[in-house]
Amino acid sequence: MRAVRTHDLDRVAPAPEGDVTGNGFAADLVVRSANVLTVDARDAVAQAVAVRGGVIVAVGSNADVDRLVGAGTRVLDLPGKTVTPGFIDSHTHSVHAGEFRFGLAQLNLAAELVPSLGELLEQVRGRAARAAPGEWIGGRHFDPNGVRERRWPTRLELDAAAPANPVVLTIRGGHACVANTRALAAAEIGRDTPDPGGGVIERDPTTGDLTGLLRDVASIRSAPPPATLRELKDGLAAINDLYLRCGVTSVHDAGATPRPESYRAFREVVAEGRFKVRAYLMLPREFALANDLGLRPGAGDHRLRVGAVKMFMDGSIQCFTCAFEEPYLGRATRGLEGLRYSQEAANALVAEAHRLGWQVAIHAQGDHGITMAVNALEHALRAFPRPDARHRIEHALCVTRGDLERMKRLGIVPSFFVFHPWFWGDQHIHDFLGRARAERMVPARTAMDLGLAPCAHSDCPVCTPDDPVWPSNPLWGMACAVSRRTRSGDDIGRGERISPREALRMYTLNGAYAAFEERIKGSLEVGKLGDMVVLAADPLWTEPWRIKDIAVEATIIGGEVVFGGTGQGEETEA
Repeated sequence: MRAVRTHDLDRVAPAPEGDVTGNGFAADLVVRSANVLTVDARDAVAQAVAVRGGVIVAVGSNADVDRLVGAGTRVLDLPGKTVTPGFIDSHTHSVHAGEFRFGLAQLNLAAELVPSLGELLEQVRGRAARAAPGEWIGGRHFDPNGVRERRWPTRLELDAAAPANPVVLTIRGGHACVANTRALAAAEIGRDTPDPGGGVIERDPTTGDLTGLLRDVASIRSAPPPATLRELKDGLAAINDLYLRCGVTSVHDAGATPRPESYRAFREVVAEGRFKVRAYLMLPREFALANDLGLRPGAGDHRLRVGAVKMFMDGSIQCFTCAFEEPYLGRATRGLEGLRYSQEAANALVAEAHRLGWQVAIHAQGDHGITMAVNALEHALRAFPRPDARHRIEHALCVTRGDLERMKRLGIVPSFFVFHPWFWGDQHIHDFLGRARAERMVPARTAMDLGLAPCAHSDCPVCTPDDPVWPSNPLWGMACAVSRRTRSGDDIGRGERISPREALRMYTLNGAYAAFEERIKGSLEVGKLGDMVVLAADPLWTEPWRIKDIAVEATIIGGEVVFGGTGQGEETEA
């Protein structure tokens, strides 16, 4: 099969030919009298934008777009407001986030809501009292370092709280869970079950009995009943509405689910008009789903496109399964048990995906795991040379300068979870890494200084748009990247701070670049899709930590106002 480059397929209808500022081409939408941050190559600032047929046909002054106003043109007059390109969240799990509205994640166990194990177990008991015998009970967002006891509940404690029900409680981020005896039995995990590659089944060091804690690949995934197609679709519709409220117009969905129903749910909910956010999907590295559905790199259009295959190299720092060169703070482990592959196996998998024309996105967070990921990508590019393959390292938490230099040479894109300093910065200093290593995490400044184009993401539902304590709003992400403030008020890694302008670019043009879509989105230029956000203030002239407080007043996709649109100023139908 001929290798297909995904960006060969990224095309959008061109702007109308001829004099687009003439009356012959009336716009569908005109935004005027605004502070328009175009994020083009010159970082030009304009006053107005006009959109026709979903595509930008004019960017400039009010006079430039006023000539495009016709009888059916919607006009948003926005003095005092700032307009930017639509935000691109470059790593989300939309299906999983939607499932939180249904199914197994009934209990929100965030430490801010449930600060002790006693309260957690009471939540489980209360749910069990309302559940039928045998009904699964689930919880999400648990943080063992966040509760007073600073530990996980045990299998036996969960047995006592819900003796008639299987129980699974998952850490924030999903890389570990704790289960009771019924849930372990349903998953066929017993005392003598060996640890799977890339995962740990924790046992009592004295008795050998299961504690109930499962890390990474060992986590229970297939035993609980899966969400129905209707639940998947309704969940996607719900998360779409939340994305729109915070200005997200495109997501790179890294769900990498092996279930065909998830892709079907995406396809159907987009066709039904209930998922308006543009989605760039990553499929599992095993290729089974792609083969079963007949999908190839770039399949779809600019509403829903299959773009990459995703694989995991290591795990999660909160679960001590990120692979590091040096041990975790105060522990003997380097997290190597979280490695999913040997270097040889990783090389083979990546080379095959690359040979078939796929963009490869590799989850890698520890410096050792990232080096292995870059090694595998370098091996593939040497074995099967392909210009502008634009492979990705997802999260790249503790990437070294040396590997960033290699990534620049190889054309690899780092996608950073920029919220780390705020959400876990204090824990990185005191529990996971120590200050010296924590100062170097999420090295966006170094990446940019080396000429890379890093993008930014929320990893939703690690954080979600409607969570006041763990928000995924891109403006929050920008504030984190610019200030690098922790929850305690500490500053972590001042040398890796970036400017507000650079943070905006990470969430717009760099996000488009990471998906081979920089020619159709990511900046406000003629010929690109009319995706925009209306903000109450200019993030470039806002105190860094206050960027998070800027209100999103409207979200526009393809010239359609899909959120807000009233109260931002004068609005008329010409």
